[in-house]
Amino acid sequence: MYRSLENSAPSLWLARRRVEREVPFAVVGGGLVGLSTAYWLSRRGEKGVVLEAENLAGRASGRNAGFLLTGSAEPFVQLRKQVGMSRALAFWRRSEENRRLLRSELLDSGEVECEFLQEGSWIAAIDEAEKVSELRESAEALAATELAHKLNFRWVEGRELHQASGSSRLGGAIFQPEDGGLDPVQLALGLANRGSFEIHQGTRVRGLEPYGDRLRLICEAGDTVAERVVLALNAYSPFLLPQLAAEVRPVRGQMLATEPGERPLRGVWYIDEGFQYLRQLSDGTTVLGGCRGVAVEEEVGYVESPTPRVQQALDSFLQDYFPDLAHRPVARRWAGTMAFTPNGLPSIGEIPHLPGAYYAAGLGGHGLSLGFTLGRYLAQWLQGEEVGPFIG
Repeated sequence: MYRSLENSAPSLWLARRRVEREVPFAVVGGGLVGLSTAYWLSRRGEKGVVLEAENLAGRASGRNAGFLLTGSAEPFVQLRKQVGMSRALAFWRRSEENRRLLRSELLDSGEVECEFLQEGSWIAAIDEAEKVSELRESAEALAATELAHKLNFRWVEGRELHQASGSSRLGGAIFQPEDGGLDPVQLALGLANRGSFEIHQGTRVRGLEPYGDRLRLICEAGDTVAERVVLALNAYSPFLLPQLAAEVRPVRGQMLATEPGERPLRGVWYIDEGFQYLRQLSDGTTVLGGCRGVAVEEEVGYVESPTPRVQQALDSFLQDYFPDLAHRPVARRWAGTMAFTPNGLPSIGEIPHLPGAYYAAGLGGHGLSLGFTLGRYLAQWLQGEEVGPFIG
């Protein structure tokens, strides 16, 4: 039996649980991965439920910058060294597939209105020789692969980069014109409205156990029995699967948003291996996140509150790198919890001793760049298809 990491035990009366519903499948977690999984299962004719402890997209899925970006946080050559050529290339292939699939299914047709702006992405290096050289080498390595024609990118530096960014502090960038930015909460709600599955918000799952040849999800408001289950909890997976605690590390990401104004910056900008990232919305609001490098040890855990130290670093970064955007008042500051694994790749698998139960965690801040295609992968797996590793 798998239970959450809580100290309180139920009373005699609460322990007399009733079965509230019986369904073919249940997805635990109403973020982008969970909703995408339910969406693809419903597209395949299955009807089930999504069980969300709080609100849809209430955690990392609704607390990010809304980057539909292809690629990895670290430069490709760094990822290649870390996980090998095959898996590094597979990561980029999956993120390209995710962008293409999401655009063709929902965005380009206007099926889901989530303020998608296809203005491209910039994976940029700060103007230090070693960092620029590593990113340029990554671009060259990617250009030499069979994936290059699908990625549709080019290397940019010098005057063109300065004009595009308005910053003199960037030394080179990989530009991908088919990427863009969007409102991740509206995307999640759009997925929720386009699938033939039930959604139960405010339904916290406390445990998962065998129930004959099926699975029983233990919930406060009545249990759910399902033939197959997906735990799409990302950083919160260890609460139901304690064995993942050593593999899935919660990391806080902090952000801010300014008041609207002029809009000189186009596209989404991923800077210094993703440690800083920013974009401007259509009304000129500047959204900036990152700077956790100034407080690495402090930014581990589940507390979703902004801190003065990192927020001050964000203010300073905007002033130093994008001074034309720094004079506007900050309208909002917030934080969210990402999930990282030791090798930087998602952790996806079957739950031991519980046939029909699967999990997906450790998206490493790439939930929007991988989540839609990961949902399709999980749906295929649940229906018994031979899928192979998601990134392998």
